[in-house]
Amino acid sequence: MGPNAAAAKQAEKLRIDGNTYFKKDRFGAAIDAYTEAITLCPNVPVYWTNRALCHLKRNDWERVEEDSRKAIQLDSNSVKAHYILGLALLQRQESVKGIKELEKALDLGRGANPKGYMVEEIWQELAKAKYLEWERLSSKRSWELQCLKYVFLVIVRPII
Repeated sequence: MGPNAAAAKQAEKLRIDGNTYFKKDRFGAAIDAYTEAITLCPNVPVYWTNRALCHLKRNDWERVEEDSRKAIQLDSNSVKAHYILGLALLQRQESVKGIKELEKALDLGRGANPKGYMVEEIWQELAKAKYLEWERLSSKRSWELQCLKYVFLVIVRPII
């Protein structure tokens, strides 16, 4: 077994260890295991998405974004990476970009496994994000309308 094969085998063992820690809610230990796996084999996207999920559980949205972007760089068809990135962007108040990533994840998920649980989960998050964005824009339009009414009543109407 050559050095690359040995590193890959060790990295895979670390991934499995990380998964075990994750299931026990030991996110710090899981992050450490995935980080070691990444150090050994930095071109394996699942190590990056798994670590991103740990950061998500800790609400560390900047790191979630960094790791999921790296996973997408390695595998642009990763449903999980686009989904996680979308969630991170939404949390960072970048709703348009977040919605775009969730739509990409949904398209990829429907192509890979249309009836899978992840497709339903992505669809629900996307629907919620679109509603919140619509609500935000609606509030903005309402505020702008109130401002226009005020301008009309205070400035334009007295002139007429």
